[in-house]
Amino acid sequence: MNPLTPKDQTVLTFLREYIRTNNESPTLEEIKSQFGYKSLTSVQRSIVALEDAGYIIRTPQKRGIQLVETTETTFNVPIVGAAACGRPILAVENVQGYVPTDISLLHGNKSNYFYLEAQGDSMNLAGIDDGDLVLIKSQPFADNGEKVVALIDDSATIKVLQRGEDYVALVPKSRNTNHKPIILREDFSIQGKVIKVIKIN
Repeated sequence: MNPLTPKDQTVLTFLREYIRTNNESPTLEEIKSQFGYKSLTSVQRSIVALEDAGYIIRTPQKRGIQLVETTETTFNVPIVGAAACGRPILAVENVQGYVPTDISLLHGNKSNYFYLEAQGDSMNLAGIDDGDLVLIKSQPFADNGEKVVALIDDSATIKVLQRGEDYVALVPKSRNTNHKPIILREDFSIQGKVIKVIKIN
């Protein structure tokens, strides 16, 4: 299933709750009333987007919206955009969409997980290519050899963590030999570790 915009996610959440409560789908007019839209056009755009993305199917009946996804086994994890200084922040204004994610990948608090879009080729030998979606568990620590999101001077990067006696190395895994390890002794923090990569191309 494709990622959703925040607006479409809100409509999907309403559909789920309405169908769970009433055992039937709302009409387009009821959706329009729920969100205070001035016309049905906005409602229809969201419904078409949800259908195109594979979240619902429609039948000719007045209440003909049916959910497709299995909500018991997936959780919608947000794709967060880079805010000021490159720090990933779980805030509404930074959410670019959502990815239904198997709950078996999400241990503990599900709100601690988010996706980032990978940029560049510094980790292509580790299976992370430009444009891929990377599932991150937010945490301030990681073990040697784990792939992490690190913050260096307010800039986020995905690398392999290696610790020395008095330094930390963020090591690229790339066919491009221009990428070199980043050696750090300060101004460094771990934002989370990589859990899974979703290939886009």
